[in-house]
Amino acid sequence: MPRPWRHSTFVLFNRLVVMKTPFHTILIVVGLLLQGSIPAATLHKPVVASKVFWLDPWLDSALVEYQILENTYSIQTAPLYLRLTELHTKLATTQKRAASKTVRLLLEERALEDSLKRMNDAFALKVVRMRYRKSLEIVKMLYEKILSMDHHFSSMLVQQELSNLSNPHHYPEFEEAREQIEQKVKHKYGFVLPNLLSGNPFLSASFSIIGMMVAGGDAKSKQERTDKMACVLDFTVRMYTDLNTIHFETGFLREANLALKRDCETLFADCAKQVGYHVPLEQCRNGDDWEKLYASLDSLVEQTQQGTGKLNSAVELQKIARVENNLQFAVDRVVQFISRYSNFVNAGNGYYKKFDHITSSYAAEQECRDVLPDPFLELRADIKQMLEKFDSAYRMPEMQGSKLKDLLYGVPE
Repeated sequence: MPRPWRHSTFVLFNRLVVMKTPFHTILIVVGLLLQGSIPAATLHKPVVASKVFWLDPWLDSALVEYQILENTYSIQTAPLYLRLTELHTKLATTQKRAASKTVRLLLEERALEDSLKRMNDAFALKVVRMRYRKSLEIVKMLYEKILSMDHHFSSMLVQQELSNLSNPHHYPEFEEAREQIEQKVKHKYGFVLPNLLSGNPFLSASFSIIGMMVAGGDAKSKQERTDKMACVLDFTVRMYTDLNTIHFETGFLREANLALKRDCETLFADCAKQVGYHVPLEQCRNGDDWEKLYASLDSLVEQTQQGTGKLNSAVELQKIARVENNLQFAVDRVVQFISRYSNFVNAGNGYYKKFDHITSSYAAEQECRDVLPDPFLELRADIKQMLEKFDSAYRMPEMQGSKLKDLLYGVPE
């Protein structure tokens, strides 16, 4: 049950009643407040959003929506509570009165209690509906984030160019020098490296190093070839293991992200079926069918609320409880998935910090800057960009303050 005395809207309403303000004036003031003509700070002080707290604007809006819902309930029930307090006071007095008057007071008391019980049941159902809808909105937003990460993992340069980055044969400087050395070695010694061995980057590199030592040529050209090949060989040998580490760990992240995507789709299906909606998440997204889903929710709640007036019907009470439990169970599942998503983003952030350290710590970068391949520089920029996304676009720091869990799972403060 809500705590009406805590809220500014109810306090304002109570003061107007105490001051015997005309009822139509009270309705105008309350209407302006609920419509937003009176500053929203009366209901909730919004938090300034930043790119890091991407969920804050949505969370602020959701909390205002909840507070308006609770304030509306408080305003609707306030006259009933005031009258009920008056009845309790009258019935508690020992003054003499006719028995018929006492009966009337008792009947009015019972009627008020029944009305408040119905209004409380309706309010509780509205709160669960709001939490359920907000949970679906969270699933929708997280699905977009997961798809964005999947697109990155699928198209990331490292998946296509990584093997080339660690293979000296894909560097023009190496191939040009290698061909010149092979020609000189063949002419001088009549030796040609077999095709099978020349295709092996490490054996070919070893042959080229030996060839540089025995091949002729003027000192200047020989030094230029040596410097270029030294940079290529140093980079490919030093970065071979690290680049393969990035390759395999990126593949692991993509598989984990695909598993998260499948779980998100399963979660949506389990949640949506509670309101009779059976369209898969991907199809709902592609067809922009969200309003139909929300309409199914509203229809279910409306049908359920029609039974809140039948307090003597055990069947209706069970039906209401079942609907509330099903919707709240779906909300609980979403809260658990949010934690899984946050854990994945935190893990991905850790991986990409390591990738950034790997690609930024090549010892001979200054000496070999001219030889470093463009794909490697693009890979480095790609990793930094993704790391920034893990820190901002994908991360959910709002979870640390538990405001989101309070909204979906507890009582918002």
